[in-house]
Amino acid sequence: MRLRDLATLVCLIPVTGWGCYAYTVGGPDRLAPGGVVEITLNDLGRFRMAGNIGPEVMAVQGVVASVSDSEFVLQVLRVTGIDGSFSTWAREPATFNYSFVRGYRERRFSTGRTAALAGGMTASIVAFIATRSLTGLFGGDRGGPGGTGDPPGGVDH
Repeated sequence: MRLRDLATLVCLIPVTGWGCYAYTVGGPDRLAPGGVVEITLNDLGRFRMAGNIGPEVMAVQGVVASVSDSEFVLQVLRVTGIDGSFSTWAREPATFNYSFVRGYRERRFSTGRTAALAGGMTASIVAFIATRSLTGLFGGDRGGPGGTGDPPGGVDH
């Protein structure tokens, strides 16, 4: 494998593995099993869910496990408090009534942000290589006939 191919592979691994995501405003009608959402609780939701997810919770992020006419189940990934503190969960299920929720945001893959990230990473690697005179690594021997490497015109002794 040539070094250029390796550099390309190294650039693409983070982009394809992670990518960039954005949250878009959604509603209860857009909840679908497997989707990642962040819900913002209203006062009733904070009060009613305090025994399940803790007091003073402002937002809950999770994977939608199931949806019915009156409630939905999230496999909770993260809980954010009113004060900005957060705790990470390990997909524990929690059932929410639609009347407990003030807002919904859906996590979606952002091709624009991912393309910008890939472009920035590529530009950084190209700049790194260009500023360190590493371009000789990508080509063959650039020495003249005989391969002495002496500059044209010889060396004065």
